[in-house]
Amino acid sequence: MAKKDYDKTLTRLIGILTKLGNGERVSTQELATEYNVGVRTIQKDIKEKLMYFDIVRDSQGRLMFSEGTNIGKTTLKNDELMLVSLALSQFKEVSDFDKLVDTVLKKLLYPRNFNPYFVKNEDIEDIDIDGYLVKEIKSAIQSQNHLIIKGTRGDIEVEPYKIAAYDGIWYLVAKDETDQKTKTFMLNRIQEVETRHNKYKVSQQQIQIMLEKTHSAWFDEGNCFFVKIKVSQNIAIYFKQKDFLQSQKIEKELEDGSLIVSFEVSHDEDIDNIIKSWLPDIEVLEPKRYRDKIIKELKDYLKKIEAN
Repeated sequence: MAKKDYDKTLTRLIGILTKLGNGERVSTQELATEYNVGVRTIQKDIKEKLMYFDIVRDSQGRLMFSEGTNIGKTTLKNDELMLVSLALSQFKEVSDFDKLVDTVLKKLLYPRNFNPYFVKNEDIEDIDIDGYLVKEIKSAIQSQNHLIIKGTRGDIEVEPYKIAAYDGIWYLVAKDETDQKTKTFMLNRIQEVETRHNKYKVSQQQIQIMLEKTHSAWFDEGNCFFVKIKVSQNIAIYFKQKDFLQSQKIEKELEDGSLIVSFEVSHDEDIDNIIKSWLPDIEVLEPKRYRDKIIKELKDYLKKIEAN
């Protein structure tokens, strides 16, 4: 194809795509007249050169993009997209290459909505991973050096284990040398750190086992207890499909389809959100202290609502 003919063809094809992209419906005769070519040329354009674009005909036989098609969502300009399309179309006779071409063009056309999967990520607090504070903490963790952290709690010497996110907030998980308990320290409240060169000897395996038992930033080392709940039949399927905490265990399935489920936690906050988000289809059975706490909170809430 001569350059002049190529330019005319490219102009025509981009023009057709632009019309369809703007929601217009056009006939092959209208296009042939506008671009001073025969109807068969337009038909060939649609069938061969634009074969990878989702062009269909309406009830009157006019050309249109199928519902949901929008080339405006591609990161390429129309002429760039057309160049890719034309280049790839030259390989249409190659065995199985058409499948690859189709995949490439779909990704170009629908970079955001072609992917059939959607995972909603939790909003996580910004963290300056290249900042001095985080770099110093990371270095101490990797070297297993003690740290002095200076913040709202005063100066505390710790064994730093991991930087972890709970409910979208970043924390330093570390053992407090004052009481020898592993705790969480909010990164945004740490004003300064000082590395000590005395080392600790806790293995990564021990740290991993400990972290697997943490369910929230309220982790309280050495204070584990079991919570037992009854899950109604209405929501039982969700507890069968997913462990809301790693320690979740289905103890029994009752005849009516409800479940008895237990969790090992270290703090009420570990499980509070699970209980409250599934009310009224969850009943706390044990421990009595926690059951009474939930009942009191619900009564207090109802009093406030009634008072208003």
